[in-house]
Amino acid sequence: MSTIHILPEDVANRIAAGEVVERPASIVKELVENAIDAGASRVHVLLQSGGRKLVRVTDDGCGMGPEDLQLAVQRFATSKISAAEDLHSVLTMGFRGEALPSIGAVAQLQITTRTAQAQEASRIVVRGGEPSPTQTVAAPVGTTVEVTNLFYNTPAREKFLSTTATERSHCVEWMQRLALSRPDIAFKVDHDAATLLATPGTGDLLSVIATVYGGNEARLFLPVELQGDGVRVSGFVSSPRLTRATARNQMFFVNRRFVRSSGLSHAVTQAYGMLLPSGRRPLCVLHIDLDAEAVDPNVHPTKIEVRFDNSGRMHSLMQRAVERALADAGLRSLGTPSEPGLSSREGDGIRHAPAAGRWQGPSFDQTRRAGRLRVNPFADSTDARDDGLDVFSAPEAPQPADDGPQQRLPAHIQAQEQMTALCQLAGRYIVAQSGADLLLINQHRAAERVLLHQLEQDQEAPARQMLAVPLSIEASPTELAAIEDHHRMLARLGFDFEQFGPGAYLLRSIPASLVGRSYEAEVRELLRELAEWDAPTADDRRRAGLAALVACHSAVKAGQTLTHAEMQRLLDDLLATDAPAVCPHGDPIIMTITPEQLDRRFKR
Repeated sequence: MSTIHILPEDVANRIAAGEVVERPASIVKELVENAIDAGASRVHVLLQSGGRKLVRVTDDGCGMGPEDLQLAVQRFATSKISAAEDLHSVLTMGFRGEALPSIGAVAQLQITTRTAQAQEASRIVVRGGEPSPTQTVAAPVGTTVEVTNLFYNTPAREKFLSTTATERSHCVEWMQRLALSRPDIAFKVDHDAATLLATPGTGDLLSVIATVYGGNEARLFLPVELQGDGVRVSGFVSSPRLTRATARNQMFFVNRRFVRSSGLSHAVTQAYGMLLPSGRRPLCVLHIDLDAEAVDPNVHPTKIEVRFDNSGRMHSLMQRAVERALADAGLRSLGTPSEPGLSSREGDGIRHAPAAGRWQGPSFDQTRRAGRLRVNPFADSTDARDDGLDVFSAPEAPQPADDGPQQRLPAHIQAQEQMTALCQLAGRYIVAQSGADLLLINQHRAAERVLLHQLEQDQEAPARQMLAVPLSIEASPTELAAIEDHHRMLARLGFDFEQFGPGAYLLRSIPASLVGRSYEAEVRELLRELAEWDAPTADDRRRAGLAALVACHSAVKAGQTLTHAEMQRLLDDLLATDAPAVCPHGDPIIMTITPEQLDRRFKR
């Protein structure tokens, strides 16, 4: 008897649905892409319970007739390709013909549609993957798709969905990408009677950026425009004043389809060069228009990754486009032919607009003098007092393996529990003495450990400061979801958030450790990191991890000047913690140098 058999059709359909429907956001993406391909000028998305109970997408596109409606819910049915050769020149958002049948296999699906030529609309209902006969109903021109009770017949998949706030944020995040890809279409997203996103559909990309990122941040975006070799790059990049810790907010659209590309991201970052602080990434919304046959969209099942026929040329073109935008804004000089990856020769196929107000400061090559490592890209001149000053470094003699500073807390410090602050070094380290030992203390890590200890001790009644004027915070969908998911724990740590409209919160109190500092920037950075935080499922571990994040963003920063009294108080508080030698991330706080090590250094 054969051990290999053909799976039943309903089982095969549910397995195939797993490639298309991962969560409610997957449904939103597929249905809205269908609406865009149908020529819609307005798309309305209604969500309930983060999309679990209901996803309704209504558009004013071309609609379908009753015969097409019956075919649309069959597997591999599409109007966008006819032969294998069409896969190499497809320009529509969707083309695989799997979305509707896959959704119907794991949810309850209803489609109502009407063409402009028809007097009546048609409706079909899909339950358990089985479509009903079409019905005649009254409806306007366009299509409305309702998806209810997602994963009702696959409870094992339903239990892996996240909270309502998180699922809602994923849906809105996809809608933001689609809105940025098509600023000529008016998009609206409602969730439980609250409007989360609304774009005008005027074709103005910057207005959509303002809707997605906020008006204040939209003012820091610079226009990008470059065309040549059959490729056009357009859109906006952020100024060096607006950065993020990750590339999550770098949006690339190839022929109006959102894609992820490490190569394009690298090209954008390379264009900024030394304008970017260490570990920071710029924001961007960049459209790449090129011949369909020059790009392969079939690399990934969700079409989120693409492959260019000449990735090196695309990298160079993207880098030049962003460099031109930064140069036109006066933030950097344009490269010369001697600089790698750049070209200014005539006839390279690239057309540049005339640069107005070009930066007249020294070039990057002029600032890279021997022994000069300090470059301030925001200044138009360098300090002449540095000229001729070189740092002499004699070769170091081989040292014993144990000759370096030790990353441990000496036993006699633990016994005496005393460290005497001497001075501050380079705005980052506290120089102290304990007995005969010389100590170097990383002030930021020490403050992290102290704050975490205080938060763990005072979680029931944390020291907080009420704000005389509450701070209004406009947040991204993922940040809003993070606040909602961790609202109670944030309150126990000193942050009192109050919802203020569908896309904003009021911050009414902050931990006492942030008093007297620029707490707004710290809170915003905390929310960005919290939005990307993979929170543990156990409450105690999640509380400890959240406290560590808050301590990191509330602690004394590198470069912050401290008085002698502040240094001494920090050292005393550090010794009162349970683990003064390491910060919450496991990095060393104190490095000790014994007199014996100094003697060896001085060859005594």
